[in-house]
Amino acid sequence: MNLVVDLGQSGARIKVGEQITSLNIAKTSALTVFETLELIFKEVPNQDIETVYLSLTGLYGAVTQEKAIGELCAKFFNAKHVAVMDDGIAAFVGALGNQNGVVLTLGGGVVAISANAGKFGHADGKGAIFGDLGGGFWVGQTAMRRAIATLDGRDDAADLVELLRSELNEYEKLESKNGVEAVTLCINATKTVTAGAEAGAVTAIEILRTGADYLAKTVHGVWRKVSNSDSEVPTICIMGGPTRNQTYVDLIKSSISSQLKCTFADAKSDHLIGAPLTAELYPAGVDPLFKWWHA
Repeated sequence: MNLVVDLGQSGARIKVGEQITSLNIAKTSALTVFETLELIFKEVPNQDIETVYLSLTGLYGAVTQEKAIGELCAKFFNAKHVAVMDDGIAAFVGALGNQNGVVLTLGGGVVAISANAGKFGHADGKGAIFGDLGGGFWVGQTAMRRAIATLDGRDDAADLVELLRSELNEYEKLESKNGVEAVTLCINATKTVTAGAEAGAVTAIEILRTGADYLAKTVHGVWRKVSNSDSEVPTICIMGGPTRNQTYVDLIKSSISSQLKCTFADAKSDHLIGAPLTAELYPAGVDPLFKWWHA
């Protein structure tokens, strides 16, 4: 029996055998990746698990605690093998396998992984303070900021005030305006903003267009980390929660195409498939994105 964990900024999913469970446990600034994994493991039925595959946000493109995390898996499950990887490479392999190209993954944050002839590149995944422009948190935060500023007389985005009425009510109830709950509110507001853009809300469209431009720069930059040739045409895959909105996807694709000659493809699968497949395709790991721990 194997265990696969996909940890993101808005929740986690676990796969034990063929059974998939979603958990309301996310990587936040309040806890480290290690501490968050402890909470997740407590939700997994007590059993021996041979191999654990971990697709993790919050690693910033470099696995550094594989020993501590591996020993944690051994403590909970008597695990003998643990694959610890940045969620970006799990997404890439799940989406494109061993093709050359770029996978742009949007959740609460943003991460882009490129691959070309066995070489990998990583971009963004820096967290909301230093990056993640165009991701779910950024979209929701940008819209909430403008709506709040409008109520405060500092902006004129009246359409956002109307659109985000429910979220603004939740904002007023927050005991801390800069804590974990505030971050979650911004991420959740993204669905409202993207739906508003699809319905024609002018300021919401403006925000998504700006986000799309940021994301296109991320894709262009990460591809240039593995290719300097204009003759190579990468396959681009865009995946993650915010991409369920076709308006945002179309804006992102349009902006990418204006900067880079490419083709677009749908994801074959996601992190839960990608993490074990990454371990299979790269048995020696992919430093620094993916490292093994063995008992």
